[in-house]
Amino acid sequence: MTEEINKEAVQDKRKLLRFFCIIVQLLGWALVLAGVIWFVMFVSAGPSETNQERVGTNEEIELMLTAISVFSFDFFFVGLAAVILSQFARHVFDRQYKPGLMLRCGDKILYFFVVIGIYWAAFRYFLYVETFDDSSFRFLLAQSLILPTLVKVLILVGLAQILKRILPVIEESKTLV
Repeated sequence: MTEEINKEAVQDKRKLLRFFCIIVQLLGWALVLAGVIWFVMFVSAGPSETNQERVGTNEEIELMLTAISVFSFDFFFVGLAAVILSQFARHVFDRQYKPGLMLRCGDKILYFFVVIGIYWAAFRYFLYVETFDDSSFRFLLAQSLILPTLVKVLILVGLAQILKRILPVIEESKTLV
């Protein structure tokens, strides 16, 4: 009798987890779509009419690049991470679920974001370094860009390695059951 109750409780928890995975995946795709929309909006809008005196200046370029970075890149990255995470969770607990394309390419996507993050940090450094005359401020700028980028790179590479190595183990364990 208790075994029957435990099976029902497990089934209920699996249904709830499946529901949460679907919601997270939908929200992830919504974030990816929002990132694309932000990117298209900022690129197609061009310089603002109220700031015509700043058109083509470093300040206008910095403003546009910051907006693109904050809204597009971060939305896009968090959205893809949510999709990969939800597919991974469903793959772990659902025996019939086959990994989606995002999960199968998850390590490559994470490596892609490593490369983009490194290039983005280097680009921002060379963009902002001209604004500082003092070498100590340039050092502070480098430090404020290098340390967070290094942490992001190490986290993303670690997650990519874990994902790359754990998926075959999960597949193998599913075939043994």
